[in-house]
Amino acid sequence: MSPMGISWIVFACVFGGALLGMFLRTILPENYLSADSELIRLGTNLITTMSALVLGLLIASAKSSHDAQGSEFAQLTASYVQLDRILAHYGPETNEIRDFLRRTIAREFIRTPPTYFESKALNSTETRAEIQELFDRIDELSPKNDAQRTMQAQAMSIVMGPWTNALVDIRTET
Repeated sequence: MSPMGISWIVFACVFGGALLGMFLRTILPENYLSADSELIRLGTNLITTMSALVLGLLIASAKSSHDAQGSEFAQLTASYVQLDRILAHYGPETNEIRDFLRRTIAREFIRTPPTYFESKALNSTETRAEIQELFDRIDELSPKNDAQRTMQAQAMSIVMGPWTNALVDIRTET
């Protein structure tokens, strides 16, 4: 269930409890509502404290989930930029790969809503095929010197980083 759905359920329970309390106040005998009834006051304070605690934990959980998604998004974006820079330093023979990488990134960001980004988004058939094609194109490069070999290895490790599971799934299907 989504965090927003859980939030609405908690809100409905707390609000419903408040309405129930207001209703019960009208039907309770007067001696239960007097200043002498310490037990009712303590019970109300306990329920209020527990409701505040539950709402606080719910907000903390939602923030933690949001921060994790933001961190994952930032890490993947940094990997894209680093891969593009390495391919640019490799030489002009990677221009076609860099264009493919930019088109793939643009398509992925259009498909993925900005408020929701998880590694599950990488499991679509289209995305997995694009990752495989990017991997194959980098693998097909023919380095002419040690610097290019190093850059090719770095590019391969970047592609394998966030997309390892998708590539393993693709390779086991073929």
